[in-house]
Amino acid sequence: MPSRAAIRMKHPSFSVSVTTASQLHDAIDRLLPLLRADASHASAARAIAAAVASFRPPSTLLSNRILHLLSSHPATLPDAVALLSSLPSTDVCSYNTLVAALGRSPRGLANARALFDQMPRRDHFSWSAIVSAHARHGQPRAALAIYRLMLREPVSAGADNEFTASSALAAATAARCARAGRELHCHVVRRGIDADAVVWSALADMYAKCGRVDDARSVFDRMPVRDVVSWTAMVERYFDAGRDGEGFRLFVRMLRSGIQPNEFTYAGVLRACAEFTSEKLGKQVHGRMTKSRAGDSCFAESALVHMYSKYGDMGTAVRVFRGMPKPDLVSWTVMISGYAQNGQPDEALHSFDMLLRSGFRPDHVTFVGVLSACAHAGLVDKGLGIFHLIKDEYGIEHTADHYACVIDLLSRSGLFERAEEMINTMSVKPNKFLWASLLGGCRIHKNVRLARWAAEALFEIEPENPATYVTLANIYASVGLFDEVENTRRIMELKRITKMPASSWIEVGTRVHVFLVGDKLHPQAEEIYALLKKLYLKMREEGYVADTGFVLHDVEDEQKQQDIGYHSERLAVAFGIIATPKGAPIKVFKNLRICGDCHTTIKLISKIVQREIIVRDSNRFHHFKNGSCSCRDYW
Repeated sequence: MPSRAAIRMKHPSFSVSVTTASQLHDAIDRLLPLLRADASHASAARAIAAAVASFRPPSTLLSNRILHLLSSHPATLPDAVALLSSLPSTDVCSYNTLVAALGRSPRGLANARALFDQMPRRDHFSWSAIVSAHARHGQPRAALAIYRLMLREPVSAGADNEFTASSALAAATAARCARAGRELHCHVVRRGIDADAVVWSALADMYAKCGRVDDARSVFDRMPVRDVVSWTAMVERYFDAGRDGEGFRLFVRMLRSGIQPNEFTYAGVLRACAEFTSEKLGKQVHGRMTKSRAGDSCFAESALVHMYSKYGDMGTAVRVFRGMPKPDLVSWTVMISGYAQNGQPDEALHSFDMLLRSGFRPDHVTFVGVLSACAHAGLVDKGLGIFHLIKDEYGIEHTADHYACVIDLLSRSGLFERAEEMINTMSVKPNKFLWASLLGGCRIHKNVRLARWAAEALFEIEPENPATYVTLANIYASVGLFDEVENTRRIMELKRITKMPASSWIEVGTRVHVFLVGDKLHPQAEEIYALLKKLYLKMREEGYVADTGFVLHDVEDEQKQQDIGYHSERLAVAFGIIATPKGAPIKVFKNLRICGDCHTTIKLISKIVQREIIVRDSNRFHHFKNGSCSCRDYW
């Protein structure tokens, strides 16, 4: 900077006095984080830019620093674009700064591309920035086209490196285009740029996201260096693909190879244990995590709380939560959701109050848990009050999930007029969970008109989902519309949509025992059926009469009673009574919603055998004890 009088600025948010280039660079360094955090510093940034412009000519380095400063916040980005055209000296870095900044926003993408096309020279950062911007903002195929353009330009040969290749692989991943990804794989091998760990990781991620997990595993096995991050990512890919057995086996192999899992590894494995209801394995992972101390983070411990709540073991979930030194918002949210799913709405709402007292500000996910608790308990006024609180007090826009919870609450309570009015006036597009909630409420209260409305919407969203057809047929059958039942079944046959078979399973010792309806393949089937017959005799003495309305075949009552008497969850419960120690809780999982008569039956069985019976169906947990259920017969 030429020797001249000092620049002095006194600004409400920033003051500076500089006489040297070094001091000016320091001033920019001080202002940069302030501007990124708060647009109120925009005028100070403009003032510094104006002051620097008074030096003729400003160096290219100083000009680029000012461009970087102005482009760091959307409020001053237009100033940076205007400044570029007035600078006497620019280089590729000047353009790169603005291309990257404009590409951060979908609205700036077209301007980023226009500026990119004007560049007199481009380097690998230029190409990588514009490819990444298109992939990030929903234009992955355009991103791939730009990458191919780069390969065709002789002057861009130096730009074909691991950085641009990784950006192109990210675009192929976003496009879910395995063919383009495989072409890129071949290209990076030919070019010899496949030694970089980032490229290997991008390749594996691309194959997995394109549904080619075996190819991702092949890439993983060929990686020259595999650290905890690459191992964790590959384990997660198996879980995401529903191949839990291979994911768990790879996790064991990771341990045997000497790689120590971190909190992210443990969190992913614990989530998989919860999803696949592998309780024994989950407890083993918990033990190893405790010994290694790698799980001493809110991230891993929140996954632990989530796992135990998904097992229906809220006692252990609470102990883990209370042992956390500083629970964060995610931890509180997991506890609230766990209580809601396990039929403990009072505890869920109490946890929400404690969260607020702890100084945390709930987010949209937290409110989904709270509204879910209200829906499961039928707390209409409380739920509606919280729904309005979300926007009025916390300034959070209602999401489709928030609306789905309230529609669930209203329709379960039979308040269909209010539910219909909310759907017709809601500010976001209804999602499949909302329509499924309405359909579920219609099933409870036999509202055929709204059931048809909800089903038609679901047919548009997911036409191959058999649950919608089955629920609609159930509603028709419950009001005696058997012609409509047959019509619905014919439509399923024409579309080749098959009903998912109901199955229940129970973990005893080291084995998981799976049962289907009327299943007689289990080695102890004779003993199971004999026990159920004894239990049914005692139940009839208590006044039990089978509710055959849950059997939808148009057959004789005696046949209906036989059909309903051997649903999969009853077989699993009976086996649990036989195979577990006297007095021990029995825990059964079911892939579909438990039917009303099975719910009544298991309540009575819990009283007769004096055992706690926990059933997790596709919707929630039911804790049966002494003839009652935690859901209070409201589910």
